Amino acid sequence: MIETSPVGGPADQPNFFNAAAVLDTELSPFEVLNLLLGVERKLGRVRSERNGPRTIDLDLLLYDQEVLEAPELTLPHPRLHERRFALAPAAEIAPDWRHPTSGRTVAALLAALPFGEGGRLGLRVLTSPYDTQAQVLQIRRGGQRVALVPTMGALHDGHLSLVRIARQRAEVVVASIFVNPTQFGPQEDFSRYPRTLDADLSALSVAGCDLVFLPAADDIYPPGFSTSVEPPAVAQPLEGVCRPGHFRGVATIVLKLFHLIPAHLACFGQKDYQQLQVIRRMTADLNLPIEIVACPTVREPDGLAMSSRNRYLSPAERQQALSISRALASAAQQVKDGERNAAAIKQQMRNTLAAAGIEKTDYATVADAETLAESNRIEGPAVALIAAFVGTTRLIDNRLLP
Repeated sequence: MIETSPVGGPADQPNFFNAAAVLDTELSPFEVLNLLLGVERKLGRVRSERNGPRTIDLDLLLYDQEVLEAPELTLPHPRLHERRFALAPAAEIAPDWRHPTSGRTVAALLAALPFGEGGRLGLRVLTSPYDTQAQVLQIRRGGQRVALVPTMGALHDGHLSLVRIARQRAEVVVASIFVNPTQFGPQEDFSRYPRTLDADLSALSVAGCDLVFLPAADDIYPPGFSTSVEPPAVAQPLEGVCRPGHFRGVATIVLKLFHLIPAHLACFGQKDYQQLQVIRRMTADLNLPIEIVACPTVREPDGLAMSSRNRYLSPAERQQALSISRALASAAQQVKDGERNAAAIKQQMRNTLAAAGIEKTDYATVADAETLAESNRIEGPAVALIAAFVGTTRLIDNRLLP
């Protein structure tokens, strides 16, 4: 099934699901057409007007190598060669079937279409790493820019903002959904990470994503897998201390995604600031041909940074969590007012957290904005960072300091 926006007909139609089938039949083309029209009628469609409202639309695209032109039926279908929503599912089941007048295969007709022609492809899900790589390379050969948005699913508006930014910078947007086991520590519950695939796919479609890469764990880490990326020095402090091995898993999966989805650019949120710096450094160090786009942190109206983990907070904990963004805002205001002593800024952040009843923090600190080395005195670009436990839920946030 491939989901697309409707082509033709009245406004405000919902999206369509498109599929193709091969029939092995002794019926004539006209008998097949009558059969299809009968199915449409039983499912509530009345063909009273061309391109009128429809709950279902069944068409006969090809009938072996027959060429036919009659008032009620034209073969091959006159718009087959220009409709991606028909060619894409047909190419998956009958790629070598030839168009009887042009002689081109269904797969060749599909490859000749610029991506998005004949009705924008609302969303296509690919599970094979090699099919995904081939599809993206084909798009690039067609001259279109590709943007990548890597995710672990459980999407919220912060993730979707990355898709919208990617949409502004590229003609084709590819998102990945993969809960990466190698970035979870032994004390972190990989199985507990939220998985909301149906909602994720629906949200990505609405946000303007074109392709979703949805691999199985065995495709990413096949039996015997033993290669990993040693992350750069910026991975060592902060999360590197609290979550040993975390950034090795992050760097490895991101490098694999860059290889499997050879995009022109990739969008990452600034909420995971250290992760962003790790990926920037790895990309520069390894001369990877991809632009890293840093996207602003998206917050709830009350200031709480959006996170997949926010769903674990009770109402009381949700109120407690606001102290994290308040502490960071206070740090920024102190610097704006002229404070340069990092110790004073750190103490103020800890006081704000403690006043809200947050007792356990992994860090509440000020660091160099590029290297993340902790600062004693702010004399250049700096960032305030917090990792704190609200109940049993670990939350992170940060704020660039003016």
